[in-house]
Amino acid sequence: MTSILDNLNPFQQEAVTYAGGPLLVLAGAGSGKTKVLVSKVAYLIKSKTANPESVCLLTFTNKAAAEMKERVASLIGSIPAFSGTFHSFCAKLLRLEGKEIGIPPSFVIYDETDQLDAIKETLSELNLSTSIYKPRVVASVISAAKNEALTPIQFAGVAKGDWQEKVFTIYREYEKLLKENGALDFDDLLIKA
Repeated sequence: MTSILDNLNPFQQEAVTYAGGPLLVLAGAGSGKTKVLVSKVAYLIKSKTANPESVCLLTFTNKAAAEMKERVASLIGSIPAFSGTFHSFCAKLLRLEGKEIGIPPSFVIYDETDQLDAIKETLSELNLSTSIYKPRVVASVISAAKNEALTPIQFAGVAKGDWQEKVFTIYREYEKLLKENGALDFDDLLIKA
């Protein structure tokens, strides 16, 4: 076990070997938080405190996820069952269990460009002007509504004025278009996950 702990300072070693339940590590940039996390995972697996199949190692970027996976493998020769980004984990979970909340396993995720294209298509179908209902502004309003967990019907209840009432119609039709295409947009992932 010493090889995992060798390159750690005493505080990092304490965090890696801590066995008392959940642990919060607060530290500044460049202080070795990733080193501690990688070492903790390696320590848990090597000491047989955790099975690689029961460890989920998450971070924010694909680059960091790949680096952490590589570092764990270099320490102990095996990797956790899942090592990736929070978003990829949530997408995987939704593919496995999403049917319970009405999401098909084959869903696609619309990125910003796809979302804007879908909003433009919706505007065209509704014969609404893109100069009055600018797709980026409409997308922003829909995103804000979703961040408040407002369905189109709930948004209609708080819409004020003609413009927002039209955005309700756009939102409703946009959601229908997403459903027809088996798609979720990024805000859906945040809400449902």
